[in-house]
Amino acid sequence: MRRGITSITLAAVVTFATAGFALPAGVAPNVPEGTVRAKVKKIIDGDTLVLLIGRKEAKVRVLEVNAPGGKECWAKEATARAAKLMPVGSTAYTLADRKPRDRNGLNLLYVWNSDGVFVNQNLIRYGYAKWKSMTPNDRFTESLRKMEAKAARERLRVWSGKCGGTATPTPAPTPTGTPNPPKPSPTSKPTPTSKPSPTPKPSDTGSTGNDPRFRTCGEANAAGYGPYRRGVDPEYAWYQDRDGDGLVCER
Repeated sequence: MRRGITSITLAAVVTFATAGFALPAGVAPNVPEGTVRAKVKKIIDGDTLVLLIGRKEAKVRVLEVNAPGGKECWAKEATARAAKLMPVGSTAYTLADRKPRDRNGLNLLYVWNSDGVFVNQNLIRYGYAKWKSMTPNDRFTESLRKMEAKAARERLRVWSGKCGGTATPTPAPTPTGTPNPPKPSPTSKPTPTSKPSPTPKPSDTGSTGNDPRFRTCGEANAAGYGPYRRGVDPEYAWYQDRDGDGLVCER
């Protein structure tokens, strides 16, 4: 008997729901009716995961989401974000659309986490992924494209022109024809080494019992401070929570 990840059709998802796996009313906020409860088995990358639905494992492609993968810029960050939203072992809620599987046999699903966060939308809104047309599946196309436009305007992550926090690398030009031997460059005098810039000083010395206040989270982390949690640490209010996860100055 073959073992492994099973592709389940839309009919199978409906079967799970009628067998007792449909979402009970009020289980999690923002989760629509008709979803199917699942357990997170594995995060593969920013838009692919394995869920346990009933007693069957299903490899899932997150609908209308295209996250970077492999060695692409922001792939690690996208995978980490998906893992943070859907920790292994946690509950998830899934909803299929008109086309249940892609050409590779992956199940196409919209996903909400145990807190009711719409995972597809969160990945796009905060720049961890881009919207991707997966017609005829278009139940949330309008709202997802609006979230993508916001992320692009704010130049978040995949829209930033940077590669995982650094400038996007420029590919080396491909040589054409027979190259000429390089001419020797004239010997130049060494330039004096500039003095290192002073370490930024915090604007608050911490006399109130709080950590010192820095201009940016980067400076706070460099000095060994952070992260700060919303509703717990007063320092949270000093910095911008760009991904809305309730944490700032994460290391």
